[in-house]
Amino acid sequence: MKHLGLGIFLAVLFTVHVEAGDYFIRTRGTHFLLNGNPYYANGFNAYWLMYMASDPSQRPKVSAAFREAATHGLTVARTWAFSDGGYRPLQYAPGSYNEQVFKGLDFVIAEARRYGIKLILSLVNNYESFGGKKQYVNWARSQGQYLTSDDDFFRNPVVKGFYKNHVKTVLNRYNSFTGMHYKDDPTIMAWELMNEPRCTSDPSGRTIQVLTISLN
Repeated sequence: MKHLGLGIFLAVLFTVHVEAGDYFIRTRGTHFLLNGNPYYANGFNAYWLMYMASDPSQRPKVSAAFREAATHGLTVARTWAFSDGGYRPLQYAPGSYNEQVFKGLDFVIAEARRYGIKLILSLVNNYESFGGKKQYVNWARSQGQYLTSDDDFFRNPVVKGFYKNHVKTVLNRYNSFTGMHYKDDPTIMAWELMNEPRCTSDPSGRTIQVLTISLN
């Protein structure tokens, strides 16, 4: 996956029990397969796709990005499936969603499918940009939780509950353009649990691993 420039890549490839030839990316050992054949990822990052597509007048820019990528042989795009609090968010507050922005993400997935590009969707940010784990911690504080660090994102049950709900909401989203639930769409190659995760209070990585295991 080094061609994607992902930094720390923390993703879950959900097992889907469907027939071969269904266009889902699968794994065999350390290799990716598409319809039983080797699949080589050659892709790019474009965090802004959902944000841009939430404004219908800007959607041609998203289409142009996918069209140009496909022309140059790129096969995978990594982008945000989050925007927590702040200006034009996807998630206003825990469990409260902006339908206009969600439709922007619907459009992104539909256009990626149209141009034959697979997606890696990231579900939360390590950093403050677009909310991130800090926003989740602040939401929990506003509900009376005593939290001392942004690293409580990985430990506090209330914060973890907010995040798990977001994951479920995105996976079960019904795409208004494709007529499919996200979790059933082979356009989505993988889900990235967090963009560049960091837990500075536990450099061993165990705390982050516990979050990963708890979502499976």
